[in-house]
Amino acid sequence: MNNKIIEQLIFEFRNAIRRTTGIERYCEQELFDTLGSKPIKIISGFRRTGKSYLARRIAKSALDLGMFNEDDVLYLNFEHFALQEYCTAQALSEIFTFFESLSEPQPAPRRKLIIFDEIQRVRDWDKYVRTLYELRGEELEIILTGSNSELLSAEIGSNLAGRFIEYKITGFSFKEHLASSEISISNRTEAKKQLAAIQQHFNQWLRYGGLPEVSAINNESAKYSYLQGVYSKVILDDIVQRFGVRNARMLELVFEYVTRNNGNIFQASKVAERMKQLDQSIKTSTVTQYLEMLCKAFALNEVSRFDWKSGKLFESQKKYYCVDTGIVNCFVGSERNEAKLLENAVYLELKRRGGKIYYGNNGKSEIDFITRDNQGNMLKFQVVTQLNSENVERETTAFFGGDEYFARMANVLLYRDIKNATEIVYSDKIAYHNVIEWMLFS
Repeated sequence: MNNKIIEQLIFEFRNAIRRTTGIERYCEQELFDTLGSKPIKIISGFRRTGKSYLARRIAKSALDLGMFNEDDVLYLNFEHFALQEYCTAQALSEIFTFFESLSEPQPAPRRKLIIFDEIQRVRDWDKYVRTLYELRGEELEIILTGSNSELLSAEIGSNLAGRFIEYKITGFSFKEHLASSEISISNRTEAKKQLAAIQQHFNQWLRYGGLPEVSAINNESAKYSYLQGVYSKVILDDIVQRFGVRNARMLELVFEYVTRNNGNIFQASKVAERMKQLDQSIKTSTVTQYLEMLCKAFALNEVSRFDWKSGKLFESQKKYYCVDTGIVNCFVGSERNEAKLLENAVYLELKRRGGKIYYGNNGKSEIDFITRDNQGNMLKFQVVTQLNSENVERETTAFFGGDEYFARMANVLLYRDIKNATEIVYSDKIAYHNVIEWMLFS
C-alpha cells in the first residue's frame, strides 16, 4: 500500500467535508439524530441522488458541533480513481490501520467517524465492516453509502442483520428543489405571493426530475443528455456487469416499455407478448428477472396490489414507478403524459414520507395508492391532473365500495389544477388538496 497516496486522499476527502454546503435533505435530521447509537448507518439509493453529499453534510454538522475531532474522521469514496486498486477487505483493513497511526496516542480512546462511500465496490466489504462493528463498535460511528440494493442487501442479510439502520434516498422533493433554487416557502401566505414562480418551478421539476445536478443545467438538451448518461451508467454498471446480462439491448427495451407505461398494471407475460410484437423474443421468466434487476438498481419501484380483508398480496399484478420523472421523459418524448408524471411524482413523495405503498381496488375501480401515515392511519390516494365538475364523480368513484377494511380508510384526492371549483359537488368523505400545497405543507 502506498501510504503517501492514502494519506493524501484522507486529507483530500476531509477537505471535501469542509467545503460541503447546500440544502438540508429530507431525511438528514432523522439520520443525524441516530449518531451516537451503535448500529451502522446505511444510505442507499439510485445514482446521483446525493448519497455522498448527505454523508458529507452529516460529517460536517458533527464536526461543527464538536462531536468528533477532525483527525478522527476517515471518509473514503471508492469511486475515486486512486482507490480502485484498494477495493478489497484486506486493503480496507490496512487503510484503517494506517489512518489510526496518523493520530497521536490518546490517554483514552476517542470516538471516530468512519464513512465508506460506495462501499459495494469493495470486495467482501461486509465481512470487514462486521469485524469493525463487533470489535470496535462502541468507539466507531460507521456510515456506509451504496448505489445498488443487491450489492448491499445480500451482504446485509447474511452478515449485518440487526446491526444497521438504512435510509433510502431519492432525488430532490419539490420542497428541496425550491430550496436549491433559493426559494423559501414557510407558509401558504408566502406561497400565494410567489405563486407564479412556484408553478413554473413545479413544471420544471416535474419535467426534468429531482436529480440534484440537473437543476444546475440550463439547456434542455443538456439536461436530457445528463439524464441519459445517468441511466446508461446504471444499466451498464449496476445491472449488465453485476448480473452478467447477455442481452443488454433487451434489458433496455423492457425498461423503456415499462417506463413509458409507468403506473399501469403489469404482468410479465404481457410485457413478453409486447416485446414479441416488436419482433423481440423474450421469455416471461426473463422479463421477471429484468424487472427484479431494475428494482435492485433502484431504477424502478415496484408496487403490489393489496387486499386488506384477506391480507393477500396479488404477486402477479404489479405497478412500476420510475426513480425520477426526468428519466421518464427521456423515453416518452413527444408522448409526455402529465397525468402519469404527476402520479409518479406523488409516489416518490409518499416513499420519502416512509411506509409501505400499495395500490388497491374496490372491486370495480382501481385506487392509485394505499399507505399509512405517521400516526398509523390508513390512507387512500387518487391523483388527477385537472379536477372539474365533469370528471369529479369518475375520479372519486374508486374511493367507495369494497369491503369494510377498504371503506374504513381515509380518502385523499390530489389534483394539479381545478376548473370551475364552485360547480364541483364535493364529498365530505374526501380531503381535496392541490398537489403542490400537499407537497409543501402536508
